Amino acid sequence: MKDLQLLLLLLILQNHKVHMDSTGRNQDCAWSCSEGLQCKPRAYSPLSAFHCRNQAVSSAVFNNVMLSNVLACEGRKCSLQLKIAASVNVTGDIRGVSVCADSAGMIGHCQIYTFGNVGKGKATGKQVDVQFKCVPVRPGQLVFVTLKTIPNYCKAMWTQRHLVPECSHEGIKDEITECITGKLAYAVDKARNMLTVKVTDAPENTDYNLRLCHKRNVICTGEGAQRTIKPQYLESSITLHYSKPLPCLCIEGWPARVDARRVQVCPFKNNLEELWSGITYDLNKEELIWEPLCPVKVSVSLCHADGGKSCQDLGNVFHSEGQKAIFSSVDPHPMLCTKFTTEVGTWIKCPFAKGNFSVWTAKVTSKDGQQWAEISTWVKASFSISVCEMNPSPQCKQIEGNKFQSFSV
Repeated sequence: MKDLQLLLLLLILQNHKVHMDSTGRNQDCAWSCSEGLQCKPRAYSPLSAFHCRNQAVSSAVFNNVMLSNVLACEGRKCSLQLKIAASVNVTGDIRGVSVCADSAGMIGHCQIYTFGNVGKGKATGKQVDVQFKCVPVRPGQLVFVTLKTIPNYCKAMWTQRHLVPECSHEGIKDEITECITGKLAYAVDKARNMLTVKVTDAPENTDYNLRLCHKRNVICTGEGAQRTIKPQYLESSITLHYSKPLPCLCIEGWPARVDARRVQVCPFKNNLEELWSGITYDLNKEELIWEPLCPVKVSVSLCHADGGKSCQDLGNVFHSEGQKAIFSSVDPHPMLCTKFTTEVGTWIKCPFAKGNFSVWTAKVTSKDGQQWAEISTWVKASFSISVCEMNPSPQCKQIEGNKFQSFSV
């Protein structure tokens, strides 16, 4: 029996259309009923218990239910409201309706409307159009709307979820006080590592915070001191100094109030090449290490430069999404390079090209008519030495009669 009742209720719900209108401005939020009816509204507590009557209803009671978002504005101050309207087919002894708008963790807004001029005996088939008083809501709030009859018939109840638009919605992001973040414009002075920032469209009569931060996924970690600007100085430009033009370096601004939304702009977001400079070499462990200063999805590998633009891959490829890449047992060589590949391109960096991180050195001297090779090394290594003749090409031609001599140090 209960399953049958549930099926009937679901069939009733499927026959109703819920209209999710775009956000309107300064629409009528007062309650009203069909012309000629004496509707009497009153509020009631959602904690009040109204047990429903398990009796049959001859037809669908609620039709053309409309839920729409409304901006109620006074001057420049606006609030977000939920507008609820419905057509009610009055049957039997139905003499009114109730509406509740509930949200998790909040006490619901409930109203009762009684129909004072629907005569007994002539009520069946009468359609009453009701616009309920608007309910205050917040951006991103999930609201459960419930319509019931008076008396409360179980099979006539109507329910629907309504998701209020987030602050990112075009219709409210610049209208609702809690959504307004201000807008940031900037100019870059590369010579002085300086950003000049201008704040516009900030909330009135509110201090405003500015800072530089490094954006790592959701969190933006602050770099340097935070600047607080008084409302009377928002027309002036603010200067912020940075150390490196990293792609994750952002300017962050927000009104100085609790839980205020923040706005971020990242001037160097396309400057990926700055990330490939973070290469170090551990002399003792013979490890080549690259640690990203910003989160980036990249493939990293070692390669051997051939003197042109190409670089032959050596060994495995390390796939990183912000993790450190470590290559072990690396012997520094001017032609040993690191290749970085992302969705937008490939970069090759050769950390040993200029003698950086050298663990061994070699020099040739002449003494008593003989040539001597002097090798110094920080680590244990094996070497092969021979005398050769330099050609115009980068190769060195071995002199006949001179064999390679191998030794370890």
